[in-house]
Amino acid sequence: MRMTSLSTDQSPPLSIPLSFFAVAPLFLVLAAVLLAFAGGNPFTDPHDPALRAATHCVTLGFMASVMFGATQQILPVLVGSKMPASRLVAIFSLLPLLTGTLSLCAGFILGKPALLNLAWPLLGIAFLIFIVASLVSLMRAAARNDTRTAILLSVLSLAIAIIMGVLLAHGYATGAGLPYFEMITAHVKLSLGGWVMLLTIGVSYQVVPMFQLTPGYPKWLSTVLAPAIFTVLLSSAVLLWVDPYPDRIAGGLESLFWLLAIGFAAVTLRLQQQRRRRVADATLSFFRLGMISILLAALFSMAALFYPAAGIYLRTLSVLAFLLGFAMSVINGMLYKIIPFLVWFHLFRGGMKSGVPNMKQIIPETWMWWHYRLHAGTLLAAMSAPFWMVAARGIMLGLLLQGILLGAAVFTAISIYRKNVRLIKLAHT
Repeated sequence: MRMTSLSTDQSPPLSIPLSFFAVAPLFLVLAAVLLAFAGGNPFTDPHDPALRAATHCVTLGFMASVMFGATQQILPVLVGSKMPASRLVAIFSLLPLLTGTLSLCAGFILGKPALLNLAWPLLGIAFLIFIVASLVSLMRAAARNDTRTAILLSVLSLAIAIIMGVLLAHGYATGAGLPYFEMITAHVKLSLGGWVMLLTIGVSYQVVPMFQLTPGYPKWLSTVLAPAIFTVLLSSAVLLWVDPYPDRIAGGLESLFWLLAIGFAAVTLRLQQQRRRRVADATLSFFRLGMISILLAALFSMAALFYPAAGIYLRTLSVLAFLLGFAMSVINGMLYKIIPFLVWFHLFRGGMKSGVPNMKQIIPETWMWWHYRLHAGTLLAAMSAPFWMVAARGIMLGLLLQGILLGAAVFTAISIYRKNVRLIKLAHT
């Protein structure tokens, strides 16, 4: 494992990332419950209130929680710059993120404008604190590498997406006359294609070679990819407000985005084929499934451009492949690699020189493989969910079990850490 380029001495306290990681799986359980009580198949209608609520449970409650916590760890370690007042940032971003997400989801399900009016200021505060702190850290970073560039562009994408999201929530609550279609489209593109994709790309430049023992990404790709994706997404968002709407240019930009995403996935899969250690690894399998899912998402979106009559179903499948297949797969894989590493690292740094549990003792490999199989089954069900009620139920069950399994893994790691900290204290008394 190559760690020479990491600034591990600047790692934040373990409680900061783990507090975010611990609450995230609960939102997978909540998403499953909301879908189960929706009545009928919510995946047939993209505007179904239960589907909208469950989607935000996954994107805000699960993904944003993990990415907030991971970024607190990533910035000091990968770009060498701590977040300012990291404990305060964690407290004042986590609490409003959780309460705002719950209020937003309840507002969608119950159709209560008052809950939406409560949600958007809370979420606005959470993301404002996180974005400002991240930008300060990135501006102060001595490193001027491709990882920093990709993370910076991901945070800028998030800032624009959140402005759109806050305006949309306020508009739904008050009935304001807004260009909803244009704003929703820009919100989705910049949050998923911008924040999620670009953050994954930036972290992958360091994590894939280090943890998966692959060659490094080609310099021509790491230099160009993130700026190109950001430029394409921003241009696509601006075009939404052009009248008349230039369909051919917009279609070309969408195709270009997916070609860039395919390029990233293809290069990553190629690097994984060249890894020095050929032993099967669950975290690698999660990551590989994520790259394959990018190819699926691209296929469905490109097909929607050529077959507009089936556009609703194809784009629903594309979003499912991107969210459940790409984003969740990568997040699960990184969590199962990062959490054991952090527990091991903080125990060693805390003074435990012998008897430190190795990473496979903190979260057993068997546990990860069971989760991987469950997740792959959930993704398989998602590919027919808009057409088949049984598959829709499969997604609900899969999210429920994944939330329970991942939550148990996180709390197992926390309990092992606390047990060994007690041993360290006893040894020093």
